Amino acid sequence: MSLKITPEVERSFTSKKILNYPEAEKTITELKKKGKKVGLCHGGFDLLHPGHMKHFESAKKLCDVLFVSLTSDRFVAGRKGSGRPVLSEQLRAYSAACIEFVDYVVISDFEKGVEVLKRLKPSFYIKGPDFINKTTPGITAEREAIASVGGEMRYTDDPNFSTTEIIRYIKEELDRKKSAPRN
Repeated sequence: MSLKITPEVERSFTSKKILNYPEAEKTITELKKKGKKVGLCHGGFDLLHPGHMKHFESAKKLCDVLFVSLTSDRFVAGRKGSGRPVLSEQLRAYSAACIEFVDYVVISDFEKGVEVLKRLKPSFYIKGPDFINKTTPGITAEREAIASVGGEMRYTDDPNFSTTEIIRYIKEELDRKKSAPRN
């Protein structure tokens, strides 16, 4: 599971940009009525890194208002395995909310992005370039879901970074340094 901090400390990581689902649904509906194009990025966003930052920056250029939907702890743990997420959903939401390109954040307690898209109904669902030609059942279902709510897929053209690969690199470097002969 995630890095352990006390519940009292975790509760101090708040932002007016973090909305619950009813607030997010209402906000998106109101923004769209005003003619605003609402973009949505969805994912685990564990250990925010430069790849995430660049993705959010590029996504914001494709819409007027950018929402980030973070997958809840239980589903990140189920998908990524032991030790994930490194940071709890509240800390991940707070981190995303602090990014200037992100207008709103919502924590998603759904296993897949399909339900997020059907509930929030953004104008655009924005993914990285590694999803352009993907035809897995998950991304295919997300493409169908965004179309079913009258939205469209958009893609950024940013370089791909992987949190999993960053964690693997850190572990390997620590193991290498532990096993290196000392002078």
